[in-house]
Amino acid sequence: MTTASLLSVDALFGDINASYTIPIYQRNYAWDAEQIEQLINDVSDAMHNGDESYFLGNLIVTERGSHLTDYEVIDGQQRLTTLYLLLTFFFQVWGHEIPGGYRDRLQYQSRPKSSYALRRITIKQLGRAGPTADTADDEDQRIYRGYNIISQFMLQKIQGDDRTRFAAYLRNHVNLVRAVLPKKTDLNRYFEIMNTRGQQLQQVDIVKARLMGLLSTDEQACFAWVWEACADMDSYVQMTLTRENPQLRARLFGEDWAWLRSDSSFGELLEVHRVGNYNANEANSVEFSDKWLTLDAALLKYAAAGAPSLSEDEDNARFRSTIEFPTLLLHTLSVWQEDGDADDAGLDDKKLIYRFSNAFDPKITDGVTLRSKAHQFLVLLLRCRNYFDAYVLKRQFTATNLDEGDWSVKRLVRGNKNSPQYINTAASAAIEVEDDCEEDSTTNDLLLIESMLRVTYTSPRTMHWITLVLRTVNAHHSAHSAESVVWRIHNELREYAREEVRSHLSASGNPKQGFDISRIVFTYVDYLLATASRKRDFRFIFRNSIEHFYPQSPDTELQAAYGVLESRADCDLFGNLVLITAPDNSKFTNSLPSTKANYDRIVAQSPKLSEMAEIAKNHTWDSSAIKSYHNKMVDLLRADIGICERRTHKSAIESAQCEIS
Repeated sequence: MTTASLLSVDALFGDINASYTIPIYQRNYAWDAEQIEQLINDVSDAMHNGDESYFLGNLIVTERGSHLTDYEVIDGQQRLTTLYLLLTFFFQVWGHEIPGGYRDRLQYQSRPKSSYALRRITIKQLGRAGPTADTADDEDQRIYRGYNIISQFMLQKIQGDDRTRFAAYLRNHVNLVRAVLPKKTDLNRYFEIMNTRGQQLQQVDIVKARLMGLLSTDEQACFAWVWEACADMDSYVQMTLTRENPQLRARLFGEDWAWLRSDSSFGELLEVHRVGNYNANEANSVEFSDKWLTLDAALLKYAAAGAPSLSEDEDNARFRSTIEFPTLLLHTLSVWQEDGDADDAGLDDKKLIYRFSNAFDPKITDGVTLRSKAHQFLVLLLRCRNYFDAYVLKRQFTATNLDEGDWSVKRLVRGNKNSPQYINTAASAAIEVEDDCEEDSTTNDLLLIESMLRVTYTSPRTMHWITLVLRTVNAHHSAHSAESVVWRIHNELREYAREEVRSHLSASGNPKQGFDISRIVFTYVDYLLATASRKRDFRFIFRNSIEHFYPQSPDTELQAAYGVLESRADCDLFGNLVLITAPDNSKFTNSLPSTKANYDRIVAQSPKLSEMAEIAKNHTWDSSAIKSYHNKMVDLLRADIGICERRTHKSAIESAQCEIS
């Protein structure tokens, strides 16, 4: 019989008799910044919202051998390892007391380097530089990388008294259910059941059911048709809404298929749906009342619609969306309500039902019926999805970059033989442009700043810049050309980025030091330098690890080559720091600046790092060089955001580059 217990993190790791072994058949520790930062953000939100507790999920284990508390982890090892690393951070960095003997609670079966990595972290043998290339295999690096991500993100996000509050909340109010399977459980059968069980109803399904409950039967079918097309985020909405029907596509999006007609209304969509003879089986098979459905009613009545046919336009599948559909709904809701609130909670998909309940509150009498509001929202959703496809960057996978893809900002137009063509958004549709052409300068400028923001704000709920894009296009698209709208978006995003940078600098325009420097400061400086150099081939990539170019723990060789820094604080100056990927941080380790400068692939990640590498190769990298470059970068920021008026933007950039000329 399976036994289950609801345990806090402290109780989970504080039981002196319990131990958890990750079996060899489980995959290695694989969580990266996205998953780790999401967990920390969720716990932080629950704490600030005053929630009594936060349920993290299940930990499925089975008993090993004769010891009742010697557990083999079946499911949940990623979050278990992450919690272990968080406890280690509390103890090692913040100096908090944690459950005694917790270090022995977690181990990896038949993977000694993984277990060794955990031990080195917990007993402070890891050091500031991390594992070296000679001592760390892939497993070792993944565990160290996870700890490094936790360290840097926690130091930036959790400040002051919140550090004690956060640690206490995570340890005492974050709960998991530890379910212990019987010893003789057929694990193959268990995994088969887990992998084939029905998908749980999501918040987005309930929102859809509630909105459809406001409509008549024929309106429900039309609503479902548009909703499902918008929900297919990796395809352009013109194609998913009108699959295998170019005549219908032209009626809705014009003869060039580019934009939803400016006079489109729900009534027009309803008529087109009837003419197109589109069946929405989900609407015909479920009885919806003309009132709000309760949660229980939604759970009982709602059935998700089947996926549309994928027979047309396989080329459409080469794109990957920046966000998921629930987040698009929240962006659209913000545009619809003209909500300028930049609170991250506004884009939190866990609050999707809450936000829509407020937006469609029957108690609010503003002269517009809930049915009419549902009509209005659906039309705006389709329009915003059309704008999103054309003006917000995507990952594009082609024959030349099939594995990782590349950033692109393209819009769909009608090509030859009624086939879709994807052209640079700022390009004229009247000009024949090949799909794989290089970006024009206008589109490239938009691509550069959007990719900078994308790699800076990795959590969907922090991507307020997408709301800004949609709001800008919605206000100006009908009266301007696509090129003009692109420039307007670029300028709006530039001001948005400046405000974000300004909020992370002191009144005099100085950044913080060390790991306290916000990611936007690094990426925006790279953006300024890339813009000034006009390097067409530069692409932002995801980077989350702050690296000290002059190492924090210099060895004898480094001190002989570059001398000892005049002040320990020089090492933490912005001029000595760069943002790189966590794996590359491990490769740099404690190397000399001149050695790091020869890692061409890593150096190419950052224009700032490229300049530092050139200085180190051609001159030196001591306290004087660090402070000189730091001052130039600070001047560059001050001039751009308007804190320092004595120097122009151009002169600041030229000064910042003088060291490498």
